[in-house]
Amino acid sequence: MSDDRKARYRDISEGLLRQRRNLLLTSLLMPIFFLSGASIEKINLLGTIITVQSPEIIKYSIVVLFAYFFLRYWQYYQEETYVKDMHREMRQHLYHLEQSSLNKKVREKANFVSNEILSICFADPRYNWGCRFTVIPENKDRVVFPFVRECEFYIYPDNRGYNNREGMIEAFHAMLSKPEHSNWHPVITSDQEGSSPSFYREYLKYNILKFHFMRLVGACRYMLNESYFTDYQLPFIVSISSVVLTIYAKFI
Repeated sequence: MSDDRKARYRDISEGLLRQRRNLLLTSLLMPIFFLSGASIEKINLLGTIITVQSPEIIKYSIVVLFAYFFLRYWQYYQEETYVKDMHREMRQHLYHLEQSSLNKKVREKANFVSNEILSICFADPRYNWGCRFTVIPENKDRVVFPFVRECEFYIYPDNRGYNNREGMIEAFHAMLSKPEHSNWHPVITSDQEGSSPSFYREYLKYNILKFHFMRLVGACRYMLNESYFTDYQLPFIVSISSVVLTIYAKFI
């Protein structure tokens, strides 16, 4: 018995497919009429020939249809089941290279502790996908100098797994308690006296332009590799391009 299941787990809803088709059709028609000067003088409606005295009306009727279908597509798009999944995938593509770069910088900065149990959490929510602790504030990286941002991050010992022995965790805290590492601010979350800090806060700086380039590369990777883009977002780009071309043809 053959397996007819599709390779991907999701399908676009019939309603969104219909609205997307209508939007793309009017997006293609609108600049054609305004750029090429094409016009319709007669309309055959169920065998009845209708003569159009003012062909310009057809152009503006298409504009009205385009606006209507754009609104309908936007409404269906917001209600689509997999839009949240798409936003998550897009976010991971956009910030993957930035997060990898920041992780590397943090591990270089904290090279005095065992990399085997070192875990990292960033205050900026853009770089936190899998971990979020209520004691760690959500603070976006701030500009401290032209083209330079400051990143707030926290390190903590990951005590999961068979390699994370108690002695390694004690050594982790002991190393960070030394005077030469006083710039690592301890964050204690337990009320018990003598408790070890749960996190250690520090900061690092990075080049904004370099990270913008990484984000651009991430966006290109998303557009080339994810069908989310062609399924849901490409129609918006086509329709906006259609509006720009139509405005150019009419007013410029």
